[in-house]
Amino acid sequence: MTARSHVSTLRPVAAAVLLLAALGGSVRSQPLPTPQALGARHDSLIGGRAALEGHTSLRLSGSFTIPDMGLDAPLEILKRRPKQYLLRVTMGPVGEVLSGFDGKVAWSVQPGAGAMLLDGEMATQMADQADFFGDLHDYSRFASVTTLEPTLFQGRRVHPVQMIRPSGDTLVEYFDVETGFSAGSRTALVTPAGRVEATSVVSEYRTFQGLTVATRIEQRNPQYRLIITIANVEFDTLDDTALAPPESVKALIKPD
Repeated sequence: MTARSHVSTLRPVAAAVLLLAALGGSVRSQPLPTPQALGARHDSLIGGRAALEGHTSLRLSGSFTIPDMGLDAPLEILKRRPKQYLLRVTMGPVGEVLSGFDGKVAWSVQPGAGAMLLDGEMATQMADQADFFGDLHDYSRFASVTTLEPTLFQGRRVHPVQMIRPSGDTLVEYFDVETGFSAGSRTALVTPAGRVEATSVVSEYRTFQGLTVATRIEQRNPQYRLIITIANVEFDTLDDTALAPPESVKALIKPD
């Protein structure tokens, strides 16, 4: 091939590269969806506020599994309006793992460690869990929210939304580009053992009486991987006593 023919052969290639570059610039110039649009799409898909507004309580039942430890235990998550919460994992002879929020006080009970009241960021995390409408997106609780460039999360193309709390902590939630559902999140959790970076992967959405929930939640952190599976959701079966702290916790709560 002569030098002249070599140059002429490259011209179409060069033109194609320039065209791709132009197209790439065009794609990049398209505005990203706002966090509000992404959150609203997900909320609409799960039923929105209307799916919860007519109910006073939720009981989610299923299993709590830590594969590496060979642990598979029954689990209940109880929520009652406006802001009561109880998580119960029944571990047979070991006892129950309990945590909750009674509207004012956050607490936990661990086998071998007993009852304790939670404060600071751990209490805030528990209060957020207790919010009956907390699965709906209210970005007013954050100092800033930003949609980041699309990426891959667990093999799925997603729109990441970065949320920065007033404390400075960062949470990133991933919205599936194709389905619109939340695919999971990455954040730092505050535990009795300290701050732990965790990734949550949510999937297998199912609808129960108009409310669509992720029935598989896998949480990964440097220490272990745990899986929560939701088999059933019951509505309006709970009263105050069902979510009351156990006596060991009540003994720690100072009267107002």
